Amino acid sequence: MRAPMASQVSRRSQRANLPALTGRANYQVMASSRRTSSGTVPTLKVIRLSDERVIYPFQGHADMPFFDDADAAQLFAETYGWQLVDGDIAVPE
Repeated sequence: MRAPMASQVSRRSQRANLPALTGRANYQVMASSRRTSSGTVPTLKVIRLSDERVIYPFQGHADMPFFDDADAAQLFAETYGWQLVDGDIAVPE
């Protein structure tokens, strides 16, 4: 038997008890890479935690470049992710 999934309301009420996050602490950057026949491609997801808004990927984003190894691809993704965070902090939507 499966346990019931938490609703959005309960998650929001749980967050209401937490102190407000500011600056870079309000973001989660998840960087990785995946292997393709053409090379290694970085993967990236950036989320603003205060409202759970996905900052990246967004509709119409450019493709990530290919890399020779996974470490370089992941470093690129992390660096790009934090640049997006800094841009969102400077000019939030």
